[in-house]
Amino acid sequence: MRRFVPDLAPARMSDDSKRSNTTGKSETPAAWTFFRQWLKNPRAMAALAPSSRQLARQMVAQLPAGAQRVIELGAGTGVFTRALLEHGIAQRELLVLELNAELYGLLREQFPQSQVVNGDACDLDKIVKTSGFDASSGIDAVVSGLGLLAMPRSLQKKILKAVFSVLGPESPLIQFTYGPISPVPRDLLNELGLSMRRAGIAWKNVPPATVYVYTRSRSTSVRAVRVGDAA
Repeated sequence: MRRFVPDLAPARMSDDSKRSNTTGKSETPAAWTFFRQWLKNPRAMAALAPSSRQLARQMVAQLPAGAQRVIELGAGTGVFTRALLEHGIAQRELLVLELNAELYGLLREQFPQSQVVNGDACDLDKIVKTSGFDASSGIDAVVSGLGLLAMPRSLQKKILKAVFSVLGPESPLIQFTYGPISPVPRDLLNELGLSMRRAGIAWKNVPPATVYVYTRSRSTSVRAVRVGDAA
């Protein structure tokens, strides 16, 4: 299987992007790490540099009111991770998933109190179970930096099924894309019983990025289950 890592947009080097993160460390080394991974595998990385803070704020703004337990997919250098923590999500209530080994190590160093896992989003239901992150009420939201737009339909389907197997009945998947339309095709949404809404555009991102929110339709074929029961 091809390795797909965050669909993260390049950001201008502004004062905002140079701001220290929640661990008190500069974001510049993280951006350099991301760029080095792009040099190693441009097709897998999908972008030259991490996302802008404007995009991160728009993503986090789509969290349900009172959200506490959140999963982040394709965390990259932790731009969305920092925004989630600044929003008030406790590190111990945040599960961070990253496939790239070097970026995973960077995230572990930056967010030592969060559960950071080096793994594949396709295996999310198993990861949630084995990490002890599962809860009877499900997860409040999944925030994704995965490059869904570049993935084949079969892989999109596998990831979406894994995501909605751990989400609570009303909980959303929050995703961004560079394209003008949803990265998940309408026929796949219909097949999985999912609905979609466009939540906003981060114009200052380079290139501009659109935020989409996916939820179960009232009549849905993707059933919410307790991870412990999904053996």
